[in-house]
This record gives sequence, structure tokens and C-alpha cells, in this order.
Amino acid sequence: MSSQKYDIAVIGSGPGGFAAAVRAAQLGAKVALVEKSEIGGTCLNCGCIPTKFLWQALNTKQKIQKSYDYGFKATLEPFSFADIIAKKDKLISNIRKGMDMILSSYGIEVLKGEASFKNKNTLLVDQQEITADKIIIASGSKSSEIKNFPFDGNKVISSTDVLDLQAIPKTILVIGGGSIGVEMSAILAGFGAQVTLAEYESCVMPSEDSEVSAEITKGLQKLGVEVMTSCSNALDNASKYEKVLIVTGRAPNNNLKLENAGIETFGKGFIKTNAHCQTNIESIYAIGDITGEGMLAYTAQYEGEMSAENAVKGNALIKDDKVIPQVVFSVPPAASVKVQDFGKYKNVLYGKFPWIASGRAFIENERSGFAKCAVDADTKKPLGFLIVGAHADELINTAAQIIKTCEPPLREMFFHPSLSESLYNAYEDAFGKCTEKVKTKS
Repeated sequence: MSSQKYDIAVIGSGPGGFAAAVRAAQLGAKVALVEKSEIGGTCLNCGCIPTKFLWQALNTKQKIQKSYDYGFKATLEPFSFADIIAKKDKLISNIRKGMDMILSSYGIEVLKGEASFKNKNTLLVDQQEITADKIIIASGSKSSEIKNFPFDGNKVISSTDVLDLQAIPKTILVIGGGSIGVEMSAILAGFGAQVTLAEYESCVMPSEDSEVSAEITKGLQKLGVEVMTSCSNALDNASKYEKVLIVTGRAPNNNLKLENAGIETFGKGFIKTNAHCQTNIESIYAIGDITGEGMLAYTAQYEGEMSAENAVKGNALIKDDKVIPQVVFSVPPAASVKVQDFGKYKNVLYGKFPWIASGRAFIENERSGFAKCAVDADTKKPLGFLIVGAHADELINTAAQIIKTCEPPLREMFFHPSLSESLYNAYEDAFGKCTEKVKTKS
């Protein structure tokens, strides 16, 4: 069998693999990008992009229904959910075409097929053999199944299946109150499904601040979602629901015959890496979900760019994940960011600014939510922000940059009226100095 030779071979074309392939090509490497399905990976095809499209569709529906607040008399015509799904598919196709153009412009060779290791420098892509000086694994993850409830694509569905529903089910049981469960519960309920959300822990989004979790729960209940927490037996009644959506975690896509290359794994089969994104094999790197860390599209993209630089130029770059914003597209959306070593700070002050006190929130008729800030009382440096409310998904990027780069005072950073100035007001409130909210008792 003849073998094609490359400088860099990348397995997987999601945010991490795509960024790695492009950055390696920018640095002059001859690159092969292996993809067994569609360019864009989970994020584009059955993750971030389609979920946020449906969330935005719901947001648009709600804005039409509230247009009377601005003096309009708009009526929402009957609509087909299948038409919304078709629009979603068209959007994804257009984005994918753009990604194809980028890959082509850099001369990256896309190999369609499933990759597996023959040895540490050789991959089998279906029946084709390729060799590479360096290999970057970005094969991603998939939905975890629950024992005795395998996905069948009909009654028991995954986070991938739910994005292709042609009609909203009358009833659906959602197992898992993490970000995917919360997002899909909000979307399905907003479009008319009777949703029951079951979470094993004592609250939805259990890793988040308790106030954020409570606000997300309140938003779900406003949409008509029945939220059950501390629930371990919800599947006992699965038969009474039209659909059961299981979103209880992710498992690695590691059908790569890693043992042939001697690559070390842990847990469910995630790949061990160091601060350079390098595995225990010097010539092999791993990034994104397959490493079991972060499991976010933008952290995978960051790791993709960094691993490509390290693979081509030597391990000069080290991961910096001290400040990573996170978002859940609930209704309203919620977001958080904090310094990685937050726990070491002992003298922390908290400030909070409610959306109902924001002029911009009044203008946009988005009065539910708040911004909350944690501040080091000794240095007056902001350590973290929690945001629940309209545009939290965009505001959190500003909050992250404040934590990373800004020194007090912060007032001159924000124009008025804006929702972003709520970050400043929450910061000032930590010291009892906010001038735009009612004085509270000490």
C-alpha cells in the first residue's frame, strides 16, 4: 500500500481541528485534514450553531409577540417547525461552504473517511494510508447513553437527534439539567412542547452559582417547564412521554486504535495531554473534547491554534486557561467567568445590579436578570462576574476582558445607556458605591 506523506495530519474538522489545520498551513506545513462526516464537526452540524439558531428563532418569536410594547400591532402567523429546521439546515450548509473555501484557499487536503492509527506516524483513512511528522487528534465527543435506554432516534433521542425533529413533540422528558438539557428544554417549551426536565442533583446547572441556577429555573418555569431536581427515577415513567431526550454527559470519539500508537488515556477513554497539548507520544497532540477538559468550542479552537504552532515550531506555547467564560442559552441566557484560582481569595466582596434598574433593559423590555460581581477587597480587582439576562452571552466577553486586563476605576469604559455598564454598577455595588440602585440595608 502506497503512503501519502504530510507534515501535519489533523483528525477531525470541528472548531479545534479546523483551526489547527489552518494555522499549520499558515505556517507553511503540508496539511491533511481527516473528517469522517461533515466539515465543522459537532459544533457546526449538531451542536453550538444549530442549537443557537433555534434559540434565536424562539427569541424572534417572543419579540414579535411583545411588539405591542413599542406601539406595533403585529400578529404571529401560524408556522411550521419543519420550516424552521429547514432554515437551520440551510444556514449550516452556507457556513460549511465558507469553511470549505478557507481550507481550499490554504491548500489543505481534506480526506473523507474514518481515521485509525497504524503506528505513531501512520494513519489508515478507510483503505488509504498516510504518514505525517506530527499528528493532531481533534476527534471530539458524542452523547453518553444510559444503560437500558440506548438511543433509537425515535422514542429515546440524543442531543443530535433533537435538532432534526420535524415537529415539536406534545410531551418530552429531558434527562439532565446541564447546559444542553436547559437549552433544549427552553427551546422545546417555547415552541409548544410540554417539557419535564429531570436533574439528579439538587438544582439545574449544579456547577453554577446558586442564584444563577435559581434564575434559570424561574425562567424555565415561566415557559411551562416542569423542573424536577434530586431526581433519580424519572425514567421509570418514560413510557408516558412521546419523546425522551437524554443529555447526561459526553463520551470521547476514540475509535482510533490509540493503542497502536501507544497513546495514554484515562477515564472513559479521554486522551492525556500536557500544557503544550501534547500526548505522551512526542509527535502526537490532542485537543478539544477528546482530552476531557473544557469541552467548549472556543477552548478547542484556542488549543487547535496553539497545538499547530507547537507542532510546527516546537513547544513554545503553554495553555493559559485562567479566565474562561461560559454561557448557557436559557431564557433568558446566563453566563459566568472567574479567575481560575478564585478559591484562594479569602476577603471577597459581592455586588449585584438588577436589570430592572437598567435604563437600557427598560428600553429593550428585558427586565429579568442581573449582573453580579466578585471583587478582591484587598486589591479591588474584579475576580468574577455572573450575568443572567438579555445579552448575557455577549456581555460575558467584556467581563472576561475586565478581569484579565483592567485596573480600577472602570467607569470610563462604558457608555450610557448600555447593558454593559451593569458590570460597572455591580462592581461599584460591592463597595456600596453604586449610584444607580436603591440603597439597601447593610
